[in-house]
Formats: sequence, C-alpha cells, structure tokens
Amino acid sequence: MIEIVHISEVKSHVEVVSKWMQSEWGNEKNFEFFYSIVSHSMDKTNLPQTFVALENGKPIGTIGLWRCDMVSRQDLYPWLSALYVLPEFRNKSVGKQLQDHILNYALKLGYEKLYLYTDIENYYEKNGWELIDKGITYSGEYDQIYVKYLGL
Repeated sequence: MIEIVHISEVKSHVEVVSKWMQSEWGNEKNFEFFYSIVSHSMDKTNLPQTFVALENGKPIGTIGLWRCDMVSRQDLYPWLSALYVLPEFRNKSVGKQLQDHILNYALKLGYEKLYLYTDIENYYEKNGWELIDKGITYSGEYDQIYVKYLGL
C-alpha cells in the first residue's frame, strides 16, 4: 500500500528526493537548486510544498506544489511540479495518487486551480487537466501548459 507524506515527516528523504529531481530535470551542477526547494518545504502553510510516496517506508515517488515553475509565466500560480515516480513503480497509479494528493492539499490551502507544464502528451488529460497554452522553459523550448480547476 502506498502512503503519501509531507517531506517534513520524512526529513531523511530530502537528499534522495532532491537527487531524483536533479537527475530528471537538472544537470550535474544544480543539485543545490533542487535541494533548496525541497529543504524549504517544511512549513505546511506556505509554498513550496513537497510530498513523498512511500511503499513500506521506502520512497518511491515525489510531487511538489510550487509558487513558480515556469518562470516565463509568473502570472500563473501555484504549480504542480516535480512529479516523479521511480521507473519500477510507474504504470501502477502512483503518479495519479500523488496528483490527487496535491490537488486535495492545494484545495485545502484555498487555491481554486493549479497549473503544470510538460512535454508529455496524453497523460495529464486523463486526470482532468486542460491544455491552455504553450510556454517557454529555461532552456528556450516550448512546453504545454495545463490548468486543473479544483473542487469541480
């Protein structure tokens, strides 16, 4: 059974979660960037937030709720960010469980909608995300921007 917990409850996993983010979206020089985001997620009432999916106490995935993910679109916030599941646990609904958890959490914080950006097609639509635009990433590439209205 999968359990999803706030990073403040499993502080020992800050480094592994940061390494996952670095390996998926970063480079050899920016571990500290991701570590800073995760380690500043300890206050449950403010952004950023980080959650960890556990199976039998072992971390198998993560997700974040960030104030800003696509810097070129600072007019949009907050963002579902850094959804990552270990490869051996993919296609087992862990990603959907993480999404559902962050959506419920954001609703409890009073947000009416969330945004995300991705180059993945036909994944987020399955969970009710709506494609609204394209945006420019740090690397100068264009990715799709989605919105999810909460509580609907």
